Amino acid sequence: MERIKQLDPLVAQRIAAGEVIERPASVVRELLDNAIDAQAKTITVQVVSGGIERITVIDDGIGIQSEDLPLCCRSHATSKIATLEDLFNLSTMGFRGEALYSIAASAKITIASTHAESKPTTLIIDNGQDAEIIPGGPDRGTRIDVEHLFAAIPARRLFLKRPATESTMCRNTMVEKARAFPEISFRFYDGETLRMDLPATTPKQRILDTLAHDGRVIPTETTELRDQASRFSLYAVASTPAYYRTDRSHIAIYVNQRLIDEYALVQAVTYGYREMLPGGAFPYCYLFVTVDPELVDFNIHPAKREAKLRNKAEIHHQIVVMVRQQISKSLPRLSLETQPTAQPELHNLATSESPKGYQGKKNSSSQSFFNQNQAKPHDNDWFQRAKEILEKQPTPVSVSTPKTEDFAYLGQVFNLFLVVQRGDALYLIDQHAAHERILFDQIRQDKGIQRLIIPLQFEVERSVDEFLTNHAPWYADYGLELKRIDDLEWELSSIPALWKPIEQAVVKFISSHSSGDLGELEKELYANIACHGAIKDGDNIDRITAETLIKQVFQLEHPVCPHGRTFVVEITKEHLWRAVGRTM
Repeated sequence: MERIKQLDPLVAQRIAAGEVIERPASVVRELLDNAIDAQAKTITVQVVSGGIERITVIDDGIGIQSEDLPLCCRSHATSKIATLEDLFNLSTMGFRGEALYSIAASAKITIASTHAESKPTTLIIDNGQDAEIIPGGPDRGTRIDVEHLFAAIPARRLFLKRPATESTMCRNTMVEKARAFPEISFRFYDGETLRMDLPATTPKQRILDTLAHDGRVIPTETTELRDQASRFSLYAVASTPAYYRTDRSHIAIYVNQRLIDEYALVQAVTYGYREMLPGGAFPYCYLFVTVDPELVDFNIHPAKREAKLRNKAEIHHQIVVMVRQQISKSLPRLSLETQPTAQPELHNLATSESPKGYQGKKNSSSQSFFNQNQAKPHDNDWFQRAKEILEKQPTPVSVSTPKTEDFAYLGQVFNLFLVVQRGDALYLIDQHAAHERILFDQIRQDKGIQRLIIPLQFEVERSVDEFLTNHAPWYADYGLELKRIDDLEWELSSIPALWKPIEQAVVKFISSHSSGDLGELEKELYANIACHGAIKDGDNIDRITAETLIKQVFQLEHPVCPHGRTFVVEITKEHLWRAVGRTM
């Protein structure tokens, strides 16, 4: 083995730089942090050839004193902290003293700055070589130019993408920062072309400004959420169930104004929306957590995209509660017009009455859930049948239904949908999902426990065995008495009476779950049981059963099944009249 020796300082500097500066967007990120810490009100970013040839960041902040400028690009030189204790009370975006040092090792950097207490001064460092200091600088604030990134490290340049792609990454980095600082104006230039201009504004409007080109977003269906706890507060700009995505890419978590990667908090947002969105759908949610600095540690990774939160479980719980309490579930309304119309603001099913004189706004991005991004339904036969149903006289209400009922059951179509007229609206109710929800609520309330004459024995995986060892008492709270009889072998000796017909399904559920939030696990357990016992797609049900189910559905505040899918669609009289060329 070779003898141990100390690395050349320039080699060590470039190795260390690789942890902080990966590509042009990394440079933009670090320079924006410094500009924000300098109390800038306006920040301009310009990239040339995707930032590979040049990155310029200009701010109107307080600037750097001329005598401090030579220290800027030295290792661990910073104005943000002075003692170890300062790490536990951070109020700045930067603090490690590595950004400019790393950039100077990877490119030619020119820092020109003016401070109120000193003369304008310019510092030039070329790929870690000796610094040159010359007089002159901007009238106010700081301008930093980073040129020929990785020119002295050609192997690193090979991993960069096309200039257009690198430019997009730089712009996205600026957008990420801008969302957390709406009081600051941001501009982004690609070469000489202004690509983005974000004037200072309110927090909600800043989010909407950054989403201006996203066709799915409906500004009127975007709301603000707020909550407060003992040592942290929550603020979010989020979508209502009127629009959503099929991925989590627009669930962003900021902690003390830093965008971080924290799956647990992203998961909390999705849990909050679970009963309001269909399966596979995710909201737009930009969540800003302000937490006591003593409870968070950002000193995990040089890029500062990770954080350790001492009260993460408490924050997770509060996010779920905030979303569920402050986001209201609306009923999707089926648009039958030849031109796309916006989904109107809807109300709870339990008090549903069709609004008079509603005029739909043209916006193809705001279709109902049932008719996303379509001008009309695909199934013309169904459309014709729906028109005929509404045109004809309602079928008399069954004698078993009290005269006070305010709906008329018209029949069943496709052995799945119950067709109901109520007021000036027609409703299609998915019988399986509706019955699932009713059973789900009944199962959660039922406490009747039945002991099994012969306990059910089953074998589990090692991970499930460990989970049951720690959480068997949790299952006991729901009437499921579990006992470990041998290594990887368990038995079930009691079960709620309502669950007895599907005891094998219950055993299958228990033996396949080895982790998860207990609250979510509870819902999944009940949903699984309700699904097995519910009326199925294709079942032909009698009028009495249908009307009983409809009555229970109309008493629900939010008509969603345990899996989060909306099972009622509304067709207003006005929309249907327009579709057949009638006037109201």
